Amino acid sequence: MQAQSELISLPQTLTEMFTRGRPDYERAVRGIRWGEAPVYVLGSVRTLPAALAAGYAVEDLLGYPAVVREASSFLSYTLRVLRRGSVVVAISNQVEPDALSLVKAVQAARQQGAQVLAVTSPSSPLAAAADRVFGLPDVAGAPAQGLAEACLEHASAGDLALIAARLLKRPQASLERLEKNWHDLPGHLDWIVSQLAAAVRSFAAELRPAGRIFFAGGGSYHSSALRAADLARCPDRVSGIDLASLRGRMASDAAVVFLSGSRSRLCKEAATVAAELKARGTAALAVTDSNDHELSHGSRLALLLPDLAEVPGSILALAVAGWTAREVAERPRVTGASR
Repeated sequence: MQAQSELISLPQTLTEMFTRGRPDYERAVRGIRWGEAPVYVLGSVRTLPAALAAGYAVEDLLGYPAVVREASSFLSYTLRVLRRGSVVVAISNQVEPDALSLVKAVQAARQQGAQVLAVTSPSSPLAAAADRVFGLPDVAGAPAQGLAEACLEHASAGDLALIAARLLKRPQASLERLEKNWHDLPGHLDWIVSQLAAAVRSFAAELRPAGRIFFAGGGSYHSSALRAADLARCPDRVSGIDLASLRGRMASDAAVVFLSGSRSRLCKEAATVAAELKARGTAALAVTDSNDHELSHGSRLALLLPDLAEVPGSILALAVAGWTAREVAERPRVTGASR
């Protein structure tokens, strides 16, 4: 259960980030002049799902359009249309082998007058190249590029958007509720680590006979699905996919894990697509919350999580789906006859 051990220190890291780290994060966000132009969000090949998470959160919480790009694509196609004063958010970590392309993209953006806010380790080359830094803390005992780091990057992306919304918008009841959900997130993650090991093993066992496994989601859950699949490190068998892409023909030996929540704007679509797959004989499973009755009842097996708003809920889904993906990858596939 290596994935479980990686998550043990994450709740404490997030608690400190949301409390003692908040003043530093607010200063970083205040140091950027936010306008109505698109917010450009950049990631490396590995952190592109976290960049997508930031893009969804920016559009949802701030109401600004977001343009998400991988660093080399940004340099080749998007840089030439960048306007002076545009906000660029770059997400990376100093241990990434392809981080250099992101540093080059940030340097080029600044040369054109853009403002760059980097979500990264304060000691990384990306931090040195940016205007402001939204510092990623280390998770004690967790390996680089592992499950805890993935959850931390996605949580940082959401926290950045929430802080910006709180600073730039008038007080709103919806933001107050989201802030409470956000501060409840570490406790829910702690519950997952301590209570769901047996459930995750059963969930992974249900997936193991499948020839292909797809993690699927919409909105913020799409980014979690992509990153969960990546954590399996077996792209020939485990993939992340958007909900809309599931409406095509699916192999009979495939299994689809839907990541969703009752407060996701696409929860109805997830339930509809799951029902379509089930009718065609494809195994449909779900990681969702206890109030998402339509999806959970329509799935072969559902792993139920606490009910949170979409952004923090997608972090819980990433933790469980990533853990499941690692469980599937660490054990050999079993056929229906040998189960």
